[in-house]
Amino acid sequence: MPITAAQVQSLKRTNISKDAEKTAQRAKEIWKGLKLVQRDAIKELAGVSSQSVYKVYNDGGISIKLAIAFAQTLGISPYYLTGEADEPGECTDSLIRELLLQCGYQKFVAELELPEEKPAKRKYTRHIKPEADETLTEELPAEDAAAEEPPAEVPAPQPTLTTQLPPGSEALTAEDLQDLVFALYVQAKASIPGSKEKLDQIKQVIFS
Repeated sequence: MPITAAQVQSLKRTNISKDAEKTAQRAKEIWKGLKLVQRDAIKELAGVSSQSVYKVYNDGGISIKLAIAFAQTLGISPYYLTGEADEPGECTDSLIRELLLQCGYQKFVAELELPEEKPAKRKYTRHIKPEADETLTEELPAEDAAAEEPPAEVPAPQPTLTTQLPPGSEALTAEDLQDLVFALYVQAKASIPGSKEKLDQIKQVIFS
């Protein structure tokens, strides 16, 4: 259960030494024999400056955060620094836990022993792309294709009356004249070339 820097730094600065003389002597001997990288590791884990360490071997008082930082970084027993053990021993989880409980950090220890909650796995739903419907893209047979096309609009048939004007009005009966005039009238309304002129000729014959 290595304690993180944030957890160590959340602990109090209260002195936990049981023998100030042993604490001062041992802290001084250990600190002076350390490499710079080890000193930096202890200060970083405890979140303190070098002055805080100097104070330990000058005054003989050590906080739980510094005791754990020394123990966890160097692998020695925290009780060796508090003066409760005569041998450096080794750093174990049980010793750290025991020290925390002894100093009143029951809740802290309980939180450390809680299993880490893993984030719930996100369900992955596979989306299958539907295959293209071949029946939709298949070309229609010529007959079916023709049937699908809308019927073209058939233009209205134009009148094709071709009535000739007789050479003389005496050759026409009243019924023939009536039919002729009506036929020419229809042609004139349909804008057939020459029909209007013929209709005018008949009018001249009749009304002259």
